[in-house]
Amino acid sequence: MRDALQTRLGRVDVWFAEDFARAAQRYWLITTGAGSALLLAALLGLVVGIVIVGQTLYATTVDRLPEYATLRAMGAPNRYLYRVILKQAAISAVFGFAGGMVLVGGVVLASSGSTVAVAMPPGLVAVLALLTLCMCALGALVSIRRVTRIDPTSVFQ
Repeated sequence: MRDALQTRLGRVDVWFAEDFARAAQRYWLITTGAGSALLLAALLGLVVGIVIVGQTLYATTVDRLPEYATLRAMGAPNRYLYRVILKQAAISAVFGFAGGMVLVGGVVLASSGSTVAVAMPPGLVAVLALLTLCMCALGALVSIRRVTRIDPTSVFQ
C-alpha cells in the first residue's frame, strides 16, 4: 500500500507510522535542540536534588551529633553509622519518589484526553526510582563524612 501510494503521489513522502514517529522524535530531540535543553534541565534537577537532600540529611545529622558520638563511644563500627544515615536517605528517597509519582500520575491522567498526552512507561519509572535512590545516597555522603569524623569523647563534655 505504501509503495503504491508513493508511486501514485510522486514527490510526496509516504511513511509507516513507526518510521514517521521515529523521525519526528529525532527532529524534536536533536535538530531543534529541545533534547539538549531537556537533558540540561534534568541534570540541573539532579544536582539541585542532591544538594537539597544533602543539606536536609546534614541538618538532621548535626541535630543528632551527640547520639552519634555516643554510638561511637560505645564502639559502634563506622559501617553501622553508614547504614543509619543511608537508611535515612532511602526513606527520604521513597517518600520523595512516591510524592513525585502521585503528581506525575495526575499529569498523565490530566493529559490523557488532550492532543499532547504525557507517557510514563514502567521502565522509565524504574530508572527514576533507581536514580532517586542514588541521588539520596550521594546526598548522604556529607553526613557520613561528618559522623565518621566526630570525636567519641565529645559526649562527655
